[in-house]
Amino acid sequence: MSDVMITSYEKINLSGNKLAEVYLHKTPDKRFIVSIPAIHWSAEFNQKDDIKIQSTKLQSSLNFHMFQGDTDELVTAIENLVQSHF
Repeated sequence: MSDVMITSYEKINLSGNKLAEVYLHKTPDKRFIVSIPAIHWSAEFNQKDDIKIQSTKLQSSLNFHMFQGDTDELVTAIENLVQSHF
């Protein structure tokens, strides 16, 4: 196990044609921290969490922070980003 934190950065569609910078950090203890500074949002979850649990947590959190936009599409994009680091 490496002691290095992996950081990933991607632009993801937030709403219509508005892109948001999404940062993903994978910690040495296999946690993920995802953040979207444009909406002052972040979430943390474990790599071993079931994908359905992750989806529900992300969806609930994003619905609370966003007043417009497709959170379903955003959650799917975040999950795809996370999956690329498993």
